[in-house]
Amino acid sequence: MENFQIHTDISLLPANEHEVYLKEGFNGICTGGGAVIQLFSVRYRISEGELITILPQQLVSISEISDDFSMTFFKVDKVMFLDIMSGLGKLTPAFFFYMRKNFYTRLGDNDIKRFLGYCRALDFRGNNDDPVFRNETILHLLRIYYWDHYVAFQKRTSSENYPLLNSHKERIAFKFAMLVSEYCGTHRDVAFYADQLCISSIYLTQVIQEVNGQRAREMIADYVVVEIKSLLRNADLDIKDIVRQIGFATQSSLSRFFRRQTGMSPSEYRRTVHVIR
Repeated sequence: MENFQIHTDISLLPANEHEVYLKEGFNGICTGGGAVIQLFSVRYRISEGELITILPQQLVSISEISDDFSMTFFKVDKVMFLDIMSGLGKLTPAFFFYMRKNFYTRLGDNDIKRFLGYCRALDFRGNNDDPVFRNETILHLLRIYYWDHYVAFQKRTSSENYPLLNSHKERIAFKFAMLVSEYCGTHRDVAFYADQLCISSIYLTQVIQEVNGQRAREMIADYVVVEIKSLLRNADLDIKDIVRQIGFATQSSLSRFFRRQTGMSPSEYRRTVHVIR
């Protein structure tokens, strides 16, 4: 990870007026002016004092930007986001669909100060920590941010009949995500999930591409990577134990898969997260 940066230059936002599936999500507070953010079908004009949380791989555009629009924000790419999720336990797919419709939150004065203080802490640790440990320090701090959103999601959806899905295709994508969350350790073939949903593999792939902006096979791989990373953080597990739990035939096949997805071997990744023994 390069030095983690907090930005105030809105030209560095990863979104523009054209809808695109973002490689980087962004999270920050509007400190002045306003702009219209559209995330999938939800269109909202943000204004001063509102916190925005956009996850990677979301369909986003930003337009109608006022001359005095300003934000304090940080960006999180897909690789970093999967690392964050690997340390938060098994978050349900419902959370990700919830965040599509609840990417904005109005903050009170005290919460605004708290968020800006949090950004200062991220910026300080990203620029001053020992490079050997900086990556994991930033990930731990970012987990607090996303965990708070997950807690808010749990409180809201447990106390009311909250609608997560608007269309038939969204319902297919949600059911697919739930199945992948449950079976990714033993099934990594798109055909298995298509069979469970009683649709063709081609149609399932088309739906996931349309709703999530990535291929079904890529989504399965993302879930598997999170599971492997989560297990690698457990110092009591040998690699061979992880191979068995994730359902790979051999240690070498798991290593090849993990290196293809992350650019490093399981052992190399384990060293980067400084597992305490």
